[in-house]
Amino acid sequence: MKSFDPDEESAYVEPDTESGVQLDDDVVEIDAERALALLDRITHELPGGGENREGQRDMVRSVAAALSRRRTTVIEAGTGIGKSLAYLIPAVMSGQRVVVATATKNLQDQLAQKDAPTVAANAPGVRVAVLKGKQNYLCRNRVQSVGGAAQLSFDDGTDVPKGVADQMRRILQWSNETETGDRDELPFEVDQRAWRGLSVTPQECLHRANCPQGQNCFAELAKDRAAESSILIVNTHLYASHLASGSMLLPAHEFVVFDEAHEIVDIFASLLGTSLNATRLRGLAGVARPLLGAEFLERCLDLVTVADRFAASLQIQYDRNELTGLDEDCSRELGRANELVVALVEGLRSLTTSGADAEARKIRALGPAIHLANDLARVNNVRAGELLFISKRDREVDVEISLVDVGPRLADDLWGNVTAILTSATIPDTLPKSLGLGGTPIEHFDSPFDYAANSLLYVPENFPGRNDAGAEEAIIEELVELIAAAGGRTLALFTNRSVMNRVADAVTPRIETEVLVQGTRSRQRIIEEFRDNAEASLFAVASFWQGIDVPGHSLSLVTIDRLPFSVPNDPLAEARRANSERPFYEVDLPRATMLLAQGVGRLIRNNTDRGVVAVLDTRLAQSSYRSAMFRKLPPMKRTRDRAQVLAFLQELRA
Repeated sequence: MKSFDPDEESAYVEPDTESGVQLDDDVVEIDAERALALLDRITHELPGGGENREGQRDMVRSVAAALSRRRTTVIEAGTGIGKSLAYLIPAVMSGQRVVVATATKNLQDQLAQKDAPTVAANAPGVRVAVLKGKQNYLCRNRVQSVGGAAQLSFDDGTDVPKGVADQMRRILQWSNETETGDRDELPFEVDQRAWRGLSVTPQECLHRANCPQGQNCFAELAKDRAAESSILIVNTHLYASHLASGSMLLPAHEFVVFDEAHEIVDIFASLLGTSLNATRLRGLAGVARPLLGAEFLERCLDLVTVADRFAASLQIQYDRNELTGLDEDCSRELGRANELVVALVEGLRSLTTSGADAEARKIRALGPAIHLANDLARVNNVRAGELLFISKRDREVDVEISLVDVGPRLADDLWGNVTAILTSATIPDTLPKSLGLGGTPIEHFDSPFDYAANSLLYVPENFPGRNDAGAEEAIIEELVELIAAAGGRTLALFTNRSVMNRVADAVTPRIETEVLVQGTRSRQRIIEEFRDNAEASLFAVASFWQGIDVPGHSLSLVTIDRLPFSVPNDPLAEARRANSERPFYEVDLPRATMLLAQGVGRLIRNNTDRGVVAVLDTRLAQSSYRSAMFRKLPPMKRTRDRAQVLAFLQELRA
């Protein structure tokens, strides 16, 4: 596929050879012994002299051989292997540009701020860069247009609330100090509306050639650094967008590392599809109305009305639990929305403007309008292998298109063009097949940690089934006893936010230590509070099952309320089941096992960590498929004896 959708992002343009990084010729032959010598030098310089980890050394050899032979390789590297160094060292020795894609921000930050610079410092000529999506960077043109205005307003003409305006002024002050314009470097937690007013999406961007600030643009300067890099760190979502664009967003590369590779099936399925909702329709009406004036007033008002009816129809269909396809009412409103959006696109295209600011406002309206028109057309023409379904995030129902099976697309457009290293602490057995890499074996390198000596895996005896009437009360009682024995120091993971909130409300007044609950403050702040308070407990769902790293005495107990199987009516899971001859064993069990292993993996993060994982779901001890789950879990001692667990936790607390 060599097409490019300009609605997604500006195409990457290779710099001339004088400004770009100089890479070696195509021949790659990585000497594994030299790579290991570099590993020894780097680990020797780490605090405490580092450790000699045989699994890490084996992984270095495997990655070196894979890159040398241009052989895509899948590696399951247990917690504590040190997989980042194990792939970065062969990467820098390849003499080629290597893109490293991560699924979580935490790992991206670790690579960018610690691991990759450490390797580069020991490998002359290696340049490390980070590239993010355009909306992550401050837009200098919007900063200039806002300037010191006493009254700030959004593009739709509405006034900015005072609190948001105060934050925007803080961002404007920061814009004079920052070298990168990267949102993640802001010294405060920013309101999304404040950032939105001073940044642009790819669709709104004027691009370097047309923008008055193009030569100083933070996003374009980040692309320049990417052009000069030998190690380029991105997130997997940006890499998926790169593939969706016909491989035109990132600089040329033959090697890519997908870390946290267990996530990439769902990320690629989503990013190679699309989504839309009523808010996007209202948003277009809001920004187009002041630009197009009286001639298009009625169409803008009609689009808002249609958006409201569309949202109501989607909610009715969602409440009927009809999650696949669109019913007659939704389709009718969508058709009317399509007519109005096309009319507004044409109106914006023909709009005559005077002055740079007016032209910028036009482009910031036209780009998203074209993008929305394209998405409406795609929703009305779902392709073979795609699934159209509806889902609810927060209070709004979205229409989504995802690929049911990403394997054929990746086999056609990706694996023939790059050599990939796919790695994670947990790799589902079905991953190679799901990604179009059928026949590719999974290499395993075991964790160096002594799980048998330092940890217990506990499933309570005589515990109600998760769907029994008394299950939630039993979970509350169990958590009260376990957290009290541990003296706090607990990460309580849940599969359902409502259950989490009810259990947290019931447990908090019955224990003496502090309880932190996800959603009461920002993710980063709540993690920092959990790390800093040695007796706190953190109740969490979703992303906290993975990517959170709390080594040491602040965490000695991880609890999991139930095995993380997909909900029965998940439309994408149902479509994948329909494509499988053994749906439970090829769709449901691998995913649940992977998530369970990620949750269990939060406990032991270094050689000295000790603790308990309590899974409050008796299926892990009694089901016919439990052995398949145990194969993916660390080799922990297992028990169903609560007294043994309480004694161990009290010993750790002492």
